[in-house]
Amino acid sequence: MAQTTIGDTYCGTSVEGLLDVTFGALVGLGLPATMFYVGRSGLSYMRASGNPNQQNEARKDLILSMTGFGVILLAIVSPELIDKFASAASVQFSDCVKPLS
Repeated sequence: MAQTTIGDTYCGTSVEGLLDVTFGALVGLGLPATMFYVGRSGLSYMRASGNPNQQNEARKDLILSMTGFGVILLAIVSPELIDKFASAASVQFSDCVKPLS
């Protein structure tokens, strides 16, 4: 039996479950955690009140928190982007290896 789409061999195996669990954990735990750190560093920046050392430290924390938020959003969006580019190149991925779809 020939493989018709990329990822068909993973359907019904533990790899399919691993993809679902990994991306579910990323969304379920990653987004609230990054929002917590963004809020905390934003409050630290507001409470620095003229102390340049505290402002710089809070600014650095805020930039790192927003970078983490961007990485998580990219991880959520990238499977869909890869699927769009692949379908434009006449390559299809199996539905069981498309997390969050």
